Amino acid sequence: MNQNQAVQGTSPANPQWFRQVMGRYPTGVALISSTENDGTPIGMVVGTFTSVSLDPPLVAFLPARTSTSWPRIRATGRFAVNILGAGQEDVCRAFSSKTGSKYENIPWHPSASGAPFLEQAVAWLDCTIESVMDAGDHEIVLGRVEAMDIASLDLPLLFFQGGYGRFTPHSMAVAGPNLGRELALVDSARPDMETLAGRLGCDCLAGARSGEEFVILASAGPGKTQWISSAVGQRVPAAAPFGRTAMAWAHDADIERWIATSDTLTRTEAYAMLDRIRARGYSVSVGTSEFGTAAPSSAVRDAMDPGSEALGERAEEKVHSISAPVFGPDGTAALVLSLYGLPPELDAGGVERCAAELLAATRQISDAAAYQTL
Repeated sequence: MNQNQAVQGTSPANPQWFRQVMGRYPTGVALISSTENDGTPIGMVVGTFTSVSLDPPLVAFLPARTSTSWPRIRATGRFAVNILGAGQEDVCRAFSSKTGSKYENIPWHPSASGAPFLEQAVAWLDCTIESVMDAGDHEIVLGRVEAMDIASLDLPLLFFQGGYGRFTPHSMAVAGPNLGRELALVDSARPDMETLAGRLGCDCLAGARSGEEFVILASAGPGKTQWISSAVGQRVPAAAPFGRTAMAWAHDADIERWIATSDTLTRTEAYAMLDRIRARGYSVSVGTSEFGTAAPSSAVRDAMDPGSEALGERAEEKVHSISAPVFGPDGTAALVLSLYGLPPELDAGGVERCAAELLAATRQISDAAAYQTL
């Protein structure tokens, strides 16, 4: 420590300055819970929960040595992690209180091990304690994950600069292997996606076909659609009629394999749908989701990619999404951009206006991609 650090109080040995600097890094908030032998539920809120290892599946959190709840949890040999949602600040207040029952008015149910799972948590993990290590005025607890689940599509609660808040996913992109070309295209497309989403006041997703799957690679927009925040990174089997926007410009052999995956869509119906998408350049979903995996009923199938007349007849139904391709050098759909969170009152004319904006964006991205390959 130099003299200037001592005077300015910017030494790492200054606890207040240490907290202030580390407060620039946002962390998630989790409730670590367990149940004592007599059935008493116990818990503590931490901002130090993290994943550690995939093989074996290990997670960790760092309780303070001064914690009165941690020794009780440690004695059980197990714990559950409840990743808190953005609306669960009351949970933090309840578990910071020194009086009263911490679980009062907080609904929960027991995990397989008996540890409390909060009803409104974003995700749960049921763990056994693997090891505990010294770490200054804290301890490092390694837990082996025995079971886990996503409980809600709500956004997580964050702790940042001494206060609680939420993440606003205006723009997100996934990282992963075997998607180098698509991710490079997404990087160049994201400014156009953000502009498009801002102009139309909706959400925009980018996806791509990867083998026999469809991967959601990026999102932009205000997050009006509830599941948008958790969509990026999802992989869905490319089974007909799902993925039709990309398949409309796929090679014949790929189209035939895709049609063969459906037990509800005939070959004639599939080709008629793909022809309709190619003719106008985009796909429309009414009352169903382009990213859904369930096989559609005949009524829902009729609502897929309707013509302008059908849209007019279906004015009482909400347009769920509009999708259009971004073309690669070989003329196939390298990406698919989709608009979600569209106004519920959107009519046929509104669909055409939104589609025109979407097509202008996809053409611009396609042209830029073609220029970069020259």
